[in-house]
Amino acid sequence: MPSYLLGIDNGLTVSKAAIFDLQGREIAVQGHKVSLSYPRPAWVERDTEAVWLTTAASIREAIQKADIDPRDIVGVGNSAHGNGIYLVDKSGAPLGPSVTSMDNRASQVIDEWFQPGGVHDQTFPIIMTNTWAAQMAPLLAWFKRHRPQVWEQIGHAFECKDYIKFRLTGTITSDFSDISGTSLYDSRNRRLSAELLDLYGIGDILPALPQPIESHAIAGRVTREAAAVTGLAEGTPVAGGMFDINASAVGAGVIDEGMLCIIAGTWSINEVVTRQPLIDDRILMCTLFAVPGLWLATDSSATSATNLEWFVTQFCYEEKAAAEARGISVYEVCNEIVESLGPGGTDVIFHPFLFGSNVQANARAGFYGLGAWHTKGHMLRALYEGVVYGHLDHINRLKAAGAQMKLARLTGGGARSTVWTQMFADALELPIEVPSATENAALGAAIAAGIGVGAYTDYVDAVAQTVRVVRRHEPQAEATPKYLARYQEYQVLLEAMHEPWRRLEKLGA
Repeated sequence: MPSYLLGIDNGLTVSKAAIFDLQGREIAVQGHKVSLSYPRPAWVERDTEAVWLTTAASIREAIQKADIDPRDIVGVGNSAHGNGIYLVDKSGAPLGPSVTSMDNRASQVIDEWFQPGGVHDQTFPIIMTNTWAAQMAPLLAWFKRHRPQVWEQIGHAFECKDYIKFRLTGTITSDFSDISGTSLYDSRNRRLSAELLDLYGIGDILPALPQPIESHAIAGRVTREAAAVTGLAEGTPVAGGMFDINASAVGAGVIDEGMLCIIAGTWSINEVVTRQPLIDDRILMCTLFAVPGLWLATDSSATSATNLEWFVTQFCYEEKAAAEARGISVYEVCNEIVESLGPGGTDVIFHPFLFGSNVQANARAGFYGLGAWHTKGHMLRALYEGVVYGHLDHINRLKAAGAQMKLARLTGGGARSTVWTQMFADALELPIEVPSATENAALGAAIAAGIGVGAYTDYVDAVAQTVRVVRRHEPQAEATPKYLARYQEYQVLLEAMHEPWRRLEKLGA
C-alpha cells in the first residue's frame, strides 16, 4: 500500500496544499487565493474563516487531483507565514478578521518600546530577536489598548499555521520556530514567561497563548468535522508544523550549521543555520530552528524577484510577443537578453525597492547612470544584479553578526534562472545549489510530519530521502570583481539617496 504525506503552506495571499510520496516527489498541488483587505491606512487583514475554507478546499482538491485514497496519507504537516495574529473567542470562533504580517497598526507601540529606556532594552536579551509592528507581542498590546471589548473575549491567540492546526485537530499548540519569532517567548530559557509579558503590559494573555512543541511532534489528529470538509481521513496525524521560512529551508535540505537558504521571490529572504543564537539587533530575526538544537538567523525585505515581474509587466511587450511566438516564457527571453551581456555588461545600477526596502521606510527604486546608448537589455541586467546586491546586503549583515557560511541553496522564482543563479554564486562567492522541489515550504512541513509518524528517523534521514539538487553553480573568479565593483557603487548610491528619498516622499503627500 503506497504512503503519502500532505504539506500545507499558507502564504499571505494563497492557501496551498501539496501531496508528496515518501521520496519527496510531488504528486499533486492545489491552491486558492485569499483576498487581503485594507480597512484603514497601514491595516492589512484577511477573513479568518476564508483562510480555513480555502485551506480545506485546497486539501480536498489536492487529494482528488492525486487520485489517492485519503487513508494512504499517513501524516499532515503545516506551515504558514509567521507573525500577524489570528484571534478566537472562548468558544473557538474567529474574533473578527485576522491581522496579517504586513500590518502596521501597532507602529506607535513599537515607537514607545524603542524609546531610550523603553521595554525593548529589557526584552531583547530575553527574546533574542528584533521586534516590529506585525508581531504578536505589539499587536496584542495594541488590542488591549484600543479594542478592550475584543481583549475581554479572547480565548486563544494563534499564528496562521496554528489556527489551521486548531481547525484540523481541535488542539491548541504552537511550535518553537513560530513562537520564538513573536517576541512573546523567552528563547534563552525556552519558555513562555509571565515576567516577559508583564514588561509589555499584557501579562493576563498568558493562558490564551498556545504552548510550543517540536515541529515534528504529533499535535493531534484530524477530527470528524475537519475530515468532512477537507476529505482527509478522520484520525490522520497532524504534526506541530513550522514557520514557513523554516519549512522552506528544510524543504531545500538546509539543515546543517553554516548552510544558507536564499529565497528569491516576493521577498528577499536570507537565512543561515547556526549552532548558537546570533544576538544582534542589526538583523531581523534569530529564532529557534525546526531542527532541534539549532537556530535560524534571518534578514529579509521585499526587494527580490518581484521587481522583475513589475518590469516585464510595464516594459516587455516585444519580449512577450517573441516568447509567445517561440512557445516559451517571457522570463526565458529576459534570461537570454541578460546572459548575452555577460558579467560587467552594464554600468547601470538598480535599487530594487519597488515594494519596500531594508534601508529606510521611504526608499524608492531607481535606475542610475542611464545614457542614450543604453538599451532595455542594460536595464534588465542592472535589475538582475540589483536584486542580487539587495540579497548581498542582508547576507553581509548576517556575517557581521557572526554567521559562518559554506554553501547556499537558492529557491523561489529567481532560482529558475541559470544566469541569475550564477550571479548569486559570483557575487556571494559561495557555491549555490538549486533543489528540485518547487513547493519547498510544503515539502518541509511534510518532512516534519513524516518524522512524526516514523517514516523517517530524523531530519538528516528525511532530507537524504526527499531532497534532490538539480544544479550547482560554483563562483567564477573572473566575474566576482566585476560584481563587487558594482556592488560598491550600489552602496555609495544608497548613502547618497537618503535625503532625496525623504524629499520625494513629501512631493507625493
